[in-house]
Amino acid sequence: MGDAMQEIEKDTIELFRETDSPFGDCLDYRGKQVLKNLLRQDPDNALKLQKAHEILKNDVKYASSMYQAATCLKKGKIEVFVSYDMEADTEAAKLIAKTFRELSDEKVTVTLADEFTLQSVGQDFMLVTEEAIKRAQWFITLLSQIDDPTKWCMMETGMFIANMTSNKINRLICIYHPTLSPPLEINKYHAVRADITDLVRLFDGLFRRFHPLPGWDPINPDLSDDTLLSAATNIAKAFRSPRKPIYYNYHLTLEVNKPEKLKSWRDLNYCAIETDSKTADLFGKIEPPETWGDLIFNVVKNNNTNKWLEELFGVMCKACKGDKFGIISGTFECSHGGRVMRPVLYKMERDDIKVEYKFHFFFLDEICSAPTHNISPKTLVLLTAIRMNNRFRWEIIERFKDAEWTKFEIDSCVKAFSRIEREVQSFGKWDIDLLASNYSVEIQNEIKLIGNRWQKLQSFSDGELDIAFKQHDVPKIKKIFEEFVNLNNLFFKLTFPIFEDVTIRERKVAQ
Repeated sequence: MGDAMQEIEKDTIELFRETDSPFGDCLDYRGKQVLKNLLRQDPDNALKLQKAHEILKNDVKYASSMYQAATCLKKGKIEVFVSYDMEADTEAAKLIAKTFRELSDEKVTVTLADEFTLQSVGQDFMLVTEEAIKRAQWFITLLSQIDDPTKWCMMETGMFIANMTSNKINRLICIYHPTLSPPLEINKYHAVRADITDLVRLFDGLFRRFHPLPGWDPINPDLSDDTLLSAATNIAKAFRSPRKPIYYNYHLTLEVNKPEKLKSWRDLNYCAIETDSKTADLFGKIEPPETWGDLIFNVVKNNNTNKWLEELFGVMCKACKGDKFGIISGTFECSHGGRVMRPVLYKMERDDIKVEYKFHFFFLDEICSAPTHNISPKTLVLLTAIRMNNRFRWEIIERFKDAEWTKFEIDSCVKAFSRIEREVQSFGKWDIDLLASNYSVEIQNEIKLIGNRWQKLQSFSDGELDIAFKQHDVPKIKKIFEEFVNLNNLFFKLTFPIFEDVTIRERKVAQ
């Protein structure tokens, strides 16, 4: 125990007065009492301490800078902290640590995040990390991905900057992939591209030049050019090329602050967006605008329904609350003319205090929904009914006419109904009275009876068929199915004769 304490004391520089601390840098003591105290504690490095004094004598934090320089001289070690994204840059970080130790002839001590985690198991990791950063004279952060550095790396960088005593003592170095640009807050210190030429220059300056720290001789002046070149080449290869996302769908990110305060989809208009020119083109924009409202302006102006926006807003509200939500059924005709798109929310991000949210959307081609531009509501409801009646015949009646109504067949039929219902919803509210207005007075009541009876049989929650499905009541299912067949046939019989009248009517509207 005594030997261990003596070993610690051997490498320890003590602070004798308040004026020796970072909070007591008084001009009266510069070059006098501080240097005198340090020389008394470490006479073997007297010449180097005098050199350090000459370099640091005009620093604002002279005393604390001299204390740190003296501590490094007594230990014969420079401490380095490497900050990096463990998922992307672990290989490069380990190689840099190995390289620094070898090129410095073990005069550099390197702390790596993953090694550090193993050393501090069960401890306050944040506190231990901060202490290691405070001890470091050199701080190296790695950047190899397109996105900004992780919040963790930026936090560690901020800790180092906050604890810097002197630019002559502390060095902040960002090594980044040649295809990227380091953040402005880091770039103003020392940014080094991870290519061979720049890395050789970095290693030459750190290990072969004078004053790697004030008072130090070159760390390893005998390093050969070939050694530096080999080390630089290996590190340049270890830096992974940035991962570039490849999008197969049109995509957009919508940024929302405090979404619980928004009342309708119109409140989203001032929210910031991130997208590309290809997606912006869907909305008639040459370049991506900055806000959601500017992006959708042309589409809102040219479409005769905003149902897709109402659904999109509703889905976002449910996602914020952690509630389940269904697929957005609403669609819109994009600026390409005739092309119909459906928004899909596929991911949401939020901060810890649930203030800042990011909603990620795809826009998918909707091949089942036809554009409704310039079609009167009266005609649209008729065309929708005809299409749905036709889908019902081929996707349900013909498919399940000989079914035994096993559990598998019931589940399949429910899903088939759901597919049809989602398309119905994309056209807006189902209005039976408006549908009946397409027919002559003599037939209108019959159409209303068909529509009302259909809704009682199958309403996608509590209709007679829904209940029969849930109870697995096969006789009831077969009876209702026969009634559906009759209703389907009757609707077609009453509807085909009015096609020509509808066409003439729409032509007059268009004129």
